[in-house]
Amino acid sequence: MSPEIDKRIPTALFILRFFLALFLALWSVEKLILPEATIRIAQNFYGVTLSVGVSYTLGILELLISLALLLGAWRTISYALALLIHTVTVIVSWRQLFDPWGLAKVGTHIWISTWPTWGAFIALFLMRDLDAYTVDGWRRSRGNRRASPAP
Repeated sequence: MSPEIDKRIPTALFILRFFLALFLALWSVEKLILPEATIRIAQNFYGVTLSVGVSYTLGILELLISLALLLGAWRTISYALALLIHTVTVIVSWRQLFDPWGLAKVGTHIWISTWPTWGAFIALFLMRDLDAYTVDGWRRSRGNRRASPAP
């Protein structure tokens, strides 16, 4: 691979990670400022009843995952958890995903964005070791400097 491409990969992954973290953070914030919406979504899509306190707890946990994703901290764990969160959404909303135009009166076109977002989470997870502009990358580079012998 050419050096130019090598430099573009971490930049592209940073951009991908930034916008996926923003996407996830917006859903996290919704759980905190509109817990009633979270409760309604949980009932309609997951078939579970949540309390306001559980909505707040989920919002805080998801926000922490979003922050770890944004910073590229604990990449394997944080990227996997973010992927898992979105995968659960994909699974429980399968009816909407297969009726994006609302022909069966199930979904709306907004659901079309679920597919590329899921693909982006999968791609980021698979390429996590190439994602260099991260807290993990910074920690690794500092460790390499300490381990290398002085000239």
